Amino acid sequence: MKKLLSLLLALLLLSGCASAPQLSKTEAALAEISKLGTSPDDNYRTWYEIFVYSFCDSNGDGIGDLKGVISKLDYLQELGINGIWLMPIHPSRSYHKYDVSNYNAIDPAYGSLDDFRELLAECEERDIHVIMDLVLNHTGSDHHWFTAACDYLRALPEGKAPSSEECPYLDYYYFSQEQEATWYYQVTGTNWYYEGKFSPDMPDLRLENGLVRQEIDAIISYWLGMGVSGFRLDAAKEFYSGNTPMNVDVLSWIQETATAYKEDAYLVAEVWDGFGAVTDYYTSGITSLFDFPFGTSGGKIVTILRNAGNDSQIPTYAQALEKADKAYSGANPSYIDAPFLSNHDVGRIAGFVSRDENKTKLAGAMNLFMSGSAFVYYGEEIGMLGGDNDPSKRAPMYWNAARDNGTPNPPPDCELPESYPFGSLEEQKGNDLSIYNYYRQAIAIRKALPVISHGKTTEEKQLNVGCVSAFRKTWNEESYIILMNIAPEAAAVDLSAYDGWTLAASLSVSEEAVTMEGTSLTLPAYGVAVLTK
Repeated sequence: MKKLLSLLLALLLLSGCASAPQLSKTEAALAEISKLGTSPDDNYRTWYEIFVYSFCDSNGDGIGDLKGVISKLDYLQELGINGIWLMPIHPSRSYHKYDVSNYNAIDPAYGSLDDFRELLAECEERDIHVIMDLVLNHTGSDHHWFTAACDYLRALPEGKAPSSEECPYLDYYYFSQEQEATWYYQVTGTNWYYEGKFSPDMPDLRLENGLVRQEIDAIISYWLGMGVSGFRLDAAKEFYSGNTPMNVDVLSWIQETATAYKEDAYLVAEVWDGFGAVTDYYTSGITSLFDFPFGTSGGKIVTILRNAGNDSQIPTYAQALEKADKAYSGANPSYIDAPFLSNHDVGRIAGFVSRDENKTKLAGAMNLFMSGSAFVYYGEEIGMLGGDNDPSKRAPMYWNAARDNGTPNPPPDCELPESYPFGSLEEQKGNDLSIYNYYRQAIAIRKALPVISHGKTTEEKQLNVGCVSAFRKTWNEESYIILMNIAPEAAAVDLSAYDGWTLAASLSVSEEAVTMEGTSLTLPAYGVAVLTK
């Protein structure tokens, strides 16, 4: 690695080389990045969250579908994605499909089981893993477990006590003749109530019930046997709201169940909470937890970007990375972090940073250069925005300005902006300075240097000063230093104490490049450098 030229020099040489005039600056940079190395085939991947409804419509009915996803796999491969998280695809009465009515089927609006098998096969050819949303906190109110229990209660003679022997599904849910809390709803035609934390259409499952666990075991076995790589576990903090030990127990059981069927099954759980809670949940042994302390509009990444240029705040970013790594690994030594910026519940990063293109780009690098399995929400790579309500956060992928050729209709009650500030994918592809091409290079660096995703993170104290965030990644006896200038002005870094270190790769939000002359490193505004020795 000592003889590697800087990414900038390679880019300039290749773009000006007469033997390769067809290469754009982006393609030339990607060609050089590819020479740095490759990632191992494991669960440290770059995952792409897809809401099938809004991604790509293959048959013109206005709703995205699995064949539409298949048609865009080459696009995802070009972006550098090697993992897909599919939001729920099971039959459901809602547009979002978090109220599952059949765990072993595909919603007809999305396609068929054969379409899903085709998707898995096409993904395998491209080394793209697929994980599914597994919604276990609740079912839909039209799931046959729930309807059977309600039918039994309606037919129960007055004065007779219900019997789980007569109807085992009674104990799949929480039923009571007292309205114990505001989230209990009445079974129509009876004086019985049931728990539904999120909605009356989503009755909560009793996850301590042995028969329920047998059902879940069979569901996990079914989809892993079909070829999925694992699951995203929805609402894991609400399995037993306010009871962390019981939630941890459920996560432990799910982890053990899945890995008994597939040793390397990848599980990532949603625990929407702070740093301490995420650390506590890692004691379950779960592979990954979404790193909410760093993601969303209130997370560390956005907080730091909103303080861009504040030299008293910038150093805390690297310190937070080290703190999180120590805490999470202390709770689960084999954990894989799951950093993200935004998702279907919170909007997108471009809106979090007030549509600032440079901050949108750097946020992408900050996310992708964290250790673990980084997640990208569809449209994030082109700077799409999210709206105020949930449907608006799940707007159709902005393939082109005309919104045709596979662009689905918006979900019900989705409010589309008149225009997106950075243009469509079609418009961004040919622009070397677009958010899309920045993401391609950031993902490529992440994949070419697996120490970025696999490495243990520590603050590089000597360099982590002012508005330059500096942290070291160490893995397999390799050590890299990542420096990020989180400021709108250029910064000079003195590397005289780092003899033998060279510039392995770099990212710039503008035409101003990262440069290194002797022991002097210059980072343009929001520039990123990766050093190696």
